[in-house]
Amino acid sequence: MTLVALSVVAPGSAQLIAGHKRTGKIALGVYGGLVGIALLVLWLVPLQDLAGLAVRPWLLTTFKLLAFGLAAAWVVLLLDAWRLGHPPGLNQKHRLIMIGATLALAAMVSTPFVVAARYATAAHDAVVEMFPSGEVAAASDGRLNILLLGVDAGDGRVGVRPDSINLVSIDVRTGEPAMISLPRNLENARFPDGTPADAEFPRGFSGDGDESDYMLNATWTFGEENPELFEGPSGPGPTAVKQAVEGTLGIPVHYYVAVDLQGFRDIVDAIGGVTIRVNEELPIGDKGRVLEPGLQELDGYHALWYARSREGSSDYARMARQRCVIGALVNQADPQTVLSNFVELADASKSVITTDIPRQDLANLVDLALKAKDQEITSLQFVPPLIVPADPDIGLIHDRVDALLSGDAKPAASESASDEPSEQQPEEKPSDEASDEPSDEPSDEPSEESRDEPSDDPSDEPADRPADDTGDEEPDETAPVEMSSVCSYE
Repeated sequence: MTLVALSVVAPGSAQLIAGHKRTGKIALGVYGGLVGIALLVLWLVPLQDLAGLAVRPWLLTTFKLLAFGLAAAWVVLLLDAWRLGHPPGLNQKHRLIMIGATLALAAMVSTPFVVAARYATAAHDAVVEMFPSGEVAAASDGRLNILLLGVDAGDGRVGVRPDSINLVSIDVRTGEPAMISLPRNLENARFPDGTPADAEFPRGFSGDGDESDYMLNATWTFGEENPELFEGPSGPGPTAVKQAVEGTLGIPVHYYVAVDLQGFRDIVDAIGGVTIRVNEELPIGDKGRVLEPGLQELDGYHALWYARSREGSSDYARMARQRCVIGALVNQADPQTVLSNFVELADASKSVITTDIPRQDLANLVDLALKAKDQEITSLQFVPPLIVPADPDIGLIHDRVDALLSGDAKPAASESASDEPSEQQPEEKPSDEASDEPSDEPSDEPSEESRDEPSDDPSDEPADRPADDTGDEEPDETAPVEMSSVCSYE
């Protein structure tokens, strides 16, 4: 019993005591060396550097093999300690007890290594499957700009249409983040000077036919249908959206991250849900169910409804709620929460996230994310009356973006935290066009019949409404706001 217990505390000590000195010294030396290295690393290496190491595939593979090797070696030493105790000298009852105890201790000492190897495997697979190999983008004017898209590509949809379009700009020196939101129904989007798309649409993204085919959220599908205009490693669809946002905002878009909204709920569930203060009652489906006002802990299903509920609301109110969901994820995805739910989060992310962020840049982005984590997010929404989505003033947009990112624009104060900020427009009166709850058979231009057949699945929401169906809405959001002034998570 003593030999087995010593092997649990200090593997190799049993062999040293029992006369197998060479084996004991090697095992104790390796064990002591590894413990010393681990303590030094935890003491001397900053958290962001450790997190940066966790996104390097070769290191994750090495760590996984090392974890399995250490687990196997420790179990062998433990079983050898049991053998050195001369079990044949025990009576049958005591032999059985020692066999059971030894096997239980072997499982106990190997479990942490197996769990660590499982985490390393999940991280390795997520990095390799989600992030392509490519060139690292250089920051522009000291800022890195990442486009966040919530996309619908479900059954019945014609192409991919981003439902949520937000650009996050982060100061690479300080980590200070700013988020800029564009309405999906924005027309006449510009493309960067000198691009094939700019030559095709010198006065903005427009053309004959249905106006919904030339809104900002139609650029992905247009790019897929016209790949010769949007060459690049990101693919024609994402490149088209990146260029449209870049030309419209007047700043480079370095990377994009697209989340399939049908799988968004899995990510929220994997992270353990999000806590958001719901300011107004929000309908869920067509069965009279609602999200009640107040502080709510939302699982993935209800978080998606919070972000996308449309009845008695508008695109601009939904934009405000969507930025609150992003803020909730940033606020609540602390390292402890991510680590405790890591395997589930990695598995969910692999199936619903696409991006052109190269794995070579992940270590830098981890460091940048940790800098940005606890800082206030300043948010600017381009909604009426600041712009008219059907005919936006591109010069005004450029000026506002420049002022925001240069620090010249001061965030507006807000008296209360709300999921639909006070600067938003008055609630729309219900109508056949405004009450377009999710349908069972979604389409890009839902018919009146489809609007009368809502379902409980928020991901099947109709994709587009004409830009002029918000004629009476005049939200007074003409200045940037701090996220904490309009979104509450406590």
